[in-house]
Amino acid sequence: MGKVDLNFMPKVPVFDANAALGRKHDRRVNVDSVEGTIAEMDRTGVSKALVYAPHGAAYDSTEGNQILIDTIADNKRLIPQFCANPTFDNINDFSKSLKTKNVKTIRIFPPLHNYPFTEWVVGEWLDWAESEGIAIWIPVNYETNWHPSIDIDPTQLHDTLKNRPNLNVVIAEIKYADFSWVMPLIRSLPNISVEISRWVIIDGIQRLLNAVGDQRILFGSRFPDSPMSPQIYNLHHNDLSDSTLKSICSKNTERLTGVKI
Repeated sequence: MGKVDLNFMPKVPVFDANAALGRKHDRRVNVDSVEGTIAEMDRTGVSKALVYAPHGAAYDSTEGNQILIDTIADNKRLIPQFCANPTFDNINDFSKSLKTKNVKTIRIFPPLHNYPFTEWVVGEWLDWAESEGIAIWIPVNYETNWHPSIDIDPTQLHDTLKNRPNLNVVIAEIKYADFSWVMPLIRSLPNISVEISRWVIIDGIQRLLNAVGDQRILFGSRFPDSPMSPQIYNLHHNDLSDSTLKSICSKNTERLTGVKI
């Protein structure tokens, strides 16, 4: 067994591309406050974190997004990401709110909100996001105590995104069970990036690099459901060049969010 560095800190800037901020409706989380999140970031060497409100995912997007903005207040290390439900939200009102709050990315939840990721459901929203340069995060599933874990349909992802080459999409929380379709999908569609908080497989990082290079892989933690440090540690022990490490740990998220560390 290799020696574990208990005093490890990242040697490159880190921008967490997948974190939640706030309480969940179905269970307690270890950290649900700005103070607790910043403390974990300081402990693990994370400079900035892209955060969304669980309230906006599982209950009400408009209310949750406002709670998120109020919670972050003037903290410059926490970057807000709005949740959206294309089947329920008014796209004009949502767009106006996004611009008013200067938010550059959104997160949608097809399995949780029970709609297919198809042209006749999300087409208008995808066209709007592409025209406005808004990047979209799509977790492959979203688990609650009242909602079974249902994975997104990869065929729907491919067929709906293939004609929008200028739309940036991040498939979030990919895991071992998704390997069989994630790899062909990202090879097929060059505008799709992947977030790796749950990507725990043998040679997993190198497999992604061999498939798409280092410009489409984003470090994320899934905090507070998961700690921030393990994937950072893993990345630093994969014999990556400093350039590749910087791209995965921060530069790719900086580009998609328009926020510099």
